[in-house]
Amino acid sequence: MSKKKIATEAAAIESYTVFYSGDAEKISPHSKGLLTYELGQEDETGSLALRLTANGEGGLFSREWIALDAIHAILEQQQDSFPSRVFRPLFGQGSTNNAGFLAAVLRSPDICLIEADSSRLFMHRCYADWPHRMTQLAAISQD
Repeated sequence: MSKKKIATEAAAIESYTVFYSGDAEKISPHSKGLLTYELGQEDETGSLALRLTANGEGGLFSREWIALDAIHAILEQQQDSFPSRVFRPLFGQGSTNNAGFLAAVLRSPDICLIEADSSRLFMHRCYADWPHRMTQLAAISQD
């Protein structure tokens, strides 16, 4: 797992200042390469967001920023195990990979909001303390 802390004076990208970059393994054991993602803070509102920036194996995905508040709202609705497709409404652009790639990032050790459901590889469960973990992500932006 490669992770890089990005300095506060990092370049602003699309009105977001990137404060963290990391890599996540894909969920499918047959997929190769890592997904690279960034955490950023919207310059005007201060809201936090996440976006995919690279797919080590190639292939389509969306680079749009997804607000952590929107991810929070989706996770709040999940009472049991759930599929990656619950994240589809978060994306305005249409690669079918987007929801699964976001789930992989949310499963990654650095983000760690969801985990694999023990009964099915492609299903997820929220960690019991995921709201606290979300708060910890927000704290990174203050470092």
